[in-house]
Amino acid sequence: MRNVYLLCYDVADEKRLRKTYKTMQGFGKPLQYSVFRCELSATEKHRLKEALWAILNWSVDRVMLVDLGPVGARGDQCIEFWGTPLFEPPGRSAMVF
Repeated sequence: MRNVYLLCYDVADEKRLRKTYKTMQGFGKPLQYSVFRCELSATEKHRLKEALWAILNWSVDRVMLVDLGPVGARGDQCIEFWGTPLFEPPGRSAMVF
């Protein structure tokens, strides 16, 4: 099962910041400059963690990962924007046959 995650980061060094941003583009879509919306399985979440741990310096950098729930459920509906987002989360609706 895939969940929607909100990942926010604060990176102190410019080089690590650019590398973090490029790495995150492979895992999700930017909502703001250091905020990404990711749809991840448990395996993908582990790969993301490994990728970021190889880049970041935990004495000065920090990451916040928020689990918003399953894809297609509350995770798609609980993000609210004020102003223009960089990326609009997908609108999903259920289809019953």
